[in-house]
Amino acid sequence: TPQGLTLTEDYLLISAYCHDHQHRSIIYVLDRITGVRIKTVILPDLPHAGGLAYDPLHKKIWISNTAGKHAAVATIALDDIEKYDKDPITIAYQQKVVLKELPRASALTYDQGYLYVALFTLNEQGKFCCYPIDDKGNLETLTEDSFVKSPYDTLNIPQKIQGVAIYKNLLLLSQSWGKQSGKIFVFDINSTADFSNLDEALKIIETPPYLEQIYVDGDQLYALFESGASAYRKKTPYVMKNVLQADLKKLLNETTNEAFLQSKSA
Repeated sequence: TPQGLTLTEDYLLISAYCHDHQHRSIIYVLDRITGVRIKTVILPDLPHAGGLAYDPLHKKIWISNTAGKHAAVATIALDDIEKYDKDPITIAYQQKVVLKELPRASALTYDQGYLYVALFTLNEQGKFCCYPIDDKGNLETLTEDSFVKSPYDTLNIPQKIQGVAIYKNLLLLSQSWGKQSGKIFVFDINSTADFSNLDEALKIIETPPYLEQIYVDGDQLYALFESGASAYRKKTPYVMKNVLQADLKKLLNETTNEAFLQSKSA
């Protein structure tokens, strides 16, 4: 069941878990140009692997994980993924740390030296935390345990958030649950007072159901769906077996572009 999505310079990475939780969690490594699968990397534990993020500065992949009652995130070196060729031996994490502010790390993204972690919830507001990455590419932990120091910032977000991405000055949140249509909420980072208030969204984009992680590369939006997995493909007529790529400028339309798509450096 596919869950997380990120891009490196050469690869498209997709995380997935076995639906009955009895086998293994993996990362599919695909050529980002041709889409051809190069290898399947087996993770050393059985995480839901709900989110992936790539730090291009330190060449590290971040993966959603858990540690008891708390969320956790783990890292794998891109170099280790490229060298991995010993299936079914599992790959090794470089770092696994605990996020005491969250019970689960449901979605991840990286932007300008920060790791952003979102919490999926069903009946209450979700949460979105921002953690600074240090010069070695790690999250700074407390001295005597693996708990990460308090986040730089924490925000409330809507329920049922599966993915998060940042595009210039916009925050994009993907929402999905069950057979209902998925949605992508678009917020202006600079002017939004409450990201859990959908009335403050600049735009709400409807998608097929079972939307998972979204990823932004340049002006392109990539969207991953789990409806192609065996557990879901008979539950909806909108089975999406491919990663979809869309032009964000066209998707957000001229009005949104004119008013809100200034670069962060402006």
